Amino acid sequence: MSVPEILVGSYGPIRDKKPIILSSLSIIIPAYNEEESLEEVVRDSLKVGAEISKKLEVVVINDGSTDNTGKIADRLAAEHRNIRVIHHPHNRGFGSTQQTGFANARYEYLTLVPADKQFDVRCLKKFTYLIPECDVVAGYRVKRKDRPHRKLNTKVFRMVMRLVFGVNLRDINWVKLFRREVFDSMNITFDGIGVDAEVMVKAQRRGFRFREVWVSYLPRTTGQSTGDAPSRVIKTLIELMVLWLRLQFFPKHI
Repeated sequence: MSVPEILVGSYGPIRDKKPIILSSLSIIIPAYNEEESLEEVVRDSLKVGAEISKKLEVVVINDGSTDNTGKIADRLAAEHRNIRVIHHPHNRGFGSTQQTGFANARYEYLTLVPADKQFDVRCLKKFTYLIPECDVVAGYRVKRKDRPHRKLNTKVFRMVMRLVFGVNLRDINWVKLFRREVFDSMNITFDGIGVDAEVMVKAQRRGFRFREVWVSYLPRTTGQSTGDAPSRVIKTLIELMVLWLRLQFFPKHI
């Protein structure tokens, strides 16, 4: 078997391992005002998903977009039977979009791919090398060229997750591949960026196994990032505080 292009030069836990073909895969694509990039991401997801899974669905969650994102998603769904679209009537946020996607996914493995083209979908091939030995494969970004304040936010978030919650992952907020039972075991409550922390803390407390693999991180060329807006940062901090309080006072309900 030839080595896939995206794996050339790979290091760490996937070296000398073999990929598997997943039994079934749901690729969830949250999209808010991503009309310039959505179609390419969906088509790449269809192509790569078909290479790594026997059964595939691509679920686009249009989170109340005000541009042509919803129309593009509907057109793609009309063209391809493996695409489904769910529309939020108004923008509900990243966490709510995750909740909608995971609640409506049909298959055994689930992943969430951003619609902004900053994740190279071919990297999903790497995740399949590790899934036989764990329940969650977490991708972590290398060669990031973020602005200084965004790098600082990331470092602080990672430190809080390690010191406060005991979750020692390099990149909490990036693409992951899950076994379905991870989500069948929990209720997701956060609707902001803190949802990733909520999922990983709950997964760790339930004894699910994690592995990590590096993935590329592409510069955003379309749309506008809102994840590092001050209001989003403040909301994330509040969600982390709420999660900590729940662990302290209601641990049996986490």
